[in-house]
Amino acid sequence: MRITALALAAFFVVVQFYTSLASLSPTPPVGYVFATRAVAAGLIVVLIVSALWCLGELLRERRPVPATSRALLSAWIAPAALAAVLGFDPLSSLQVVAVMLLTGIFHIALVRYYARPPVARYLLGAYLWTGLAASVAALAMLAAREPAALFALNNGRAAGFFVTANQFASFLIAFIFIAFGTALASAGRLRGLAATASASALLALVATVSLAGWFGGAAGAIFFAFASGARRTGIALSCCCVALALVLALHPLRHNPAGSLDRLRTWGAGLRVAALLPLTGTGPMAYWRVYPAIRAPDGDPPGSFGALHPHNAYLSLAAETGAVGLLAFAYGWYRFGRTVASTLRASPPRGRSLALGACAGLVALLAQGLFDSIGIVEVTFVWIPYTALALAAAEAGFPIPARAR
Repeated sequence: MRITALALAAFFVVVQFYTSLASLSPTPPVGYVFATRAVAAGLIVVLIVSALWCLGELLRERRPVPATSRALLSAWIAPAALAAVLGFDPLSSLQVVAVMLLTGIFHIALVRYYARPPVARYLLGAYLWTGLAASVAALAMLAAREPAALFALNNGRAAGFFVTANQFASFLIAFIFIAFGTALASAGRLRGLAATASASALLALVATVSLAGWFGGAAGAIFFAFASGARRTGIALSCCCVALALVLALHPLRHNPAGSLDRLRTWGAGLRVAALLPLTGTGPMAYWRVYPAIRAPDGDPPGSFGALHPHNAYLSLAAETGAVGLLAFAYGWYRFGRTVASTLRASPPRGRSLALGACAGLVALLAQGLFDSIGIVEVTFVWIPYTALALAAAEAGFPIPARAR
C-alpha cells in the first residue's frame, strides 16, 4: 500500500499545477508559463504512471466502484466524450477526455484506499507542503518582482507558478479550506504544518487581488461556518462580505482600466457560441477555434485570453459541451451533494472537519467559476480529484493515527 500511497500523493500534487501543461496545449500561447514542453511532458508522465499503478491495484482487487463515484464520473466524462466526437477538434478534445479518464482512475483509487494507512498521511502531507511552498514562493516572487514578465502581465499581483493571479487564487481557495480542515482534525506537527500552510495561503490570496478568488473564498468560508454549526460566525461573515462588496462597488479595484469591460465581452461571446451549438457545443477545448467566427467587432482579438474561453465556468461548459453536458454535470453534483450530506450526518464533529473543508473548497471554486475558469479544465483537474477527497473524508473521517501526526 505504500507504493499506492506514493502514487496517489504524486498524482494529487502534480494535478495542482495543471496550468503548467499549457505549453502542450494546441491553443495559442498566452501569458507567462514556467514549464517548458519537456517539463510539461514529464508532469503528464507522472500522472500516467501514477494512474496506471492505481488502475492495476483496482483491477487486482476487482471490487465494484462506489455508486456515487460511478454515477458522478459517468455524468462528467461521457458528455465530454460525446462533445469531443461531434466537435470541431476531435483529436485535441479526445486528449482532454483521456486526461479525464486518468483523473477518474485517481478519483476511484482515492475513495477506495484513503482509509488505508499510509494513504491519507502521504497525500495530505505532500499536499500541505506543496501548498505552503507555492504560497511562499509566490509571495517571494511578488516582493522581488521576478520574473519581470510575470509581474507585468499580472499588473503587480501574486501569480506564482500559476500563469495568472486568478488561476493562483483558484488553487489557493481550495487549499486554504482543506488545510484549515486538516488543522482542526489533526494534532501535533501535522496541525502546525496545516495551520502554517493555511495562513500562508490566505496571505497569498490577499496578494492576488483577485476579486473572483475573494468572492469564492468568502462563499466557502460562509458555507464552512454554517455547515460546522457556527451560525453566528456564518452570519457575521455574511455581513462582513456584504459590507466589503459595497465598498468595492463604490471604490472598484481596477488592475487594468483598459480591460474593465472584458468580462461582459467574453460572456457575450460565450452566450453566442452556446446559442449556436446548443446540444453538444464545440467540444472540449475547441472554443478558441470557433471564437473568430462569432467575435463581436469590439471583442478580444484571437489568441488573447478572452478568445480562449468565456471566463465563466458554466458558460464555458455550455459552449464546449452544450445542454447535454450542463444537465449531466448538474446531475453529478446532485449525486455528490446527496451522498456527502447523508454520510456526514452520522459523523462526529471532529471527523467532519476535513470533509467540510474539502466541500468548502469546492463551494469556493464553484462561486469563483461565475467569473473565471475554463469549464472542462476545471472538471478534469479540480472537480474530479477534489470530490474524491471530499467523499473519502466524509466516509472515513481523518484516518491518521495520533502517533503519525
